[in-house]
Amino acid sequence: MSMIKKMHRKFILAGTAAVIIIVVGALAVLNAIVYMHEIREIDWIITSIAENDGTLPDGRQIHRDAGWSAVDKVLLDGDDWISSTPDFLYQVRYFSVYWDADQTVSRVDISHTAAFDASSAIVYADMASRLSSDKGFLNKDKAVYAYLRKDYPDGSRLLIVLDSTKNIMSINHMLRYSFWFGLIVIVLYVIILAALSSLAVRPFVRNMENQKRFITNAGHELKTPIAIISANAETIEMLNGKSQWTDNILKQVRRQSQLINDLIMLAKRGERSRADITLQDIDISHEIQSAVQSFDALAKDQGKMLVPRIKEGIHVVADQRCVYEIASILLDNAVKYCDEAGTITVTLTTKKIGKGAVLTVSNDFAGGKGVDYTRFFERFYRGDESHSSAKAGYGIGLSMAEELVRLLKGSINVSYKNGVITFTVTL
Repeated sequence: MSMIKKMHRKFILAGTAAVIIIVVGALAVLNAIVYMHEIREIDWIITSIAENDGTLPDGRQIHRDAGWSAVDKVLLDGDDWISSTPDFLYQVRYFSVYWDADQTVSRVDISHTAAFDASSAIVYADMASRLSSDKGFLNKDKAVYAYLRKDYPDGSRLLIVLDSTKNIMSINHMLRYSFWFGLIVIVLYVIILAALSSLAVRPFVRNMENQKRFITNAGHELKTPIAIISANAETIEMLNGKSQWTDNILKQVRRQSQLINDLIMLAKRGERSRADITLQDIDISHEIQSAVQSFDALAKDQGKMLVPRIKEGIHVVADQRCVYEIASILLDNAVKYCDEAGTITVTLTTKKIGKGAVLTVSNDFAGGKGVDYTRFFERFYRGDESHSSAKAGYGIGLSMAEELVRLLKGSINVSYKNGVITFTVTL
């Protein structure tokens, strides 16, 4: 059943969307924390070197004098091992270059790096010192270096270059692992959800089937008493002549008969698939014209103008009965809800791109402003909230039209503009 498949699909999509949001959100927060932690650690170490005149101070001194902010305390607290281990001073790889006020290099400390000699350190530091930002990152031979420039009031300056490859690799590895972990979790979740979704929707499916069975059975049971009432009313008219009371009885009998037929048809239609329809090349122009002719007299009786604008000779691959019924439903709806002395326009054209046809049925509808058109194709929904009997109907027709269009793999939508409501069907 297409409706059950649709329910399965919605259930899986909703569950997948939920787990994607949760997994992506959790991994994004985790990666953000790791990123901030590594960047703060780099900034903490390089700032400590700059404040100690280009040399990394004792680890305990860093911990005591670094002046941590609240964020630093959250991100770095508990990492005392970084600065308190005996080999901490030898794990940090950096060099520093100092320029006098006359911009002459007076000191180069390369004792904590093996990647640079004095001359290459000066060249690299000079390049970094000329950048607009006083701190940032540079790449060299697949390594990532953080730099910090410190300018003194007398015009001298100090530049520290810190090897941050390990920190940046930690960020990249975390991002890569998170991606694959999240992808695997989502895929496994979707597989498990798809396998178990039938169990989750089974109560809804059972309830839906029971409702359809009840509607069908009740409809057939109600046909008998309604037929008896109709026959009795007609007999009374034959014996005593027509009267206001018999007219009212027969009018309500016809309304209830139409309701029962529509309910039974709607229940059966939910079980239909494309295998139940006959697709063939049809002259859709002829079918729409036939439907228009059948409603022309009804529109004139109500003082409404029915204007057909049907292009001749349009052919589509569809089911003939479905196309005629779609047009009839839309025309019935248009005649029913068109304003008094209003105009109903039926237009049939070819699609602008590709093969197919576009059917539009529009009518004057002054009371259409502020109406929730997204609900028009819901079963039993009526835009006439007063449910006046003057406008016969039970909110079933448009739902049936949507189901028929779906079977033909077309689309149907409704729009409202300048006092005119328009239904558009694309096949």
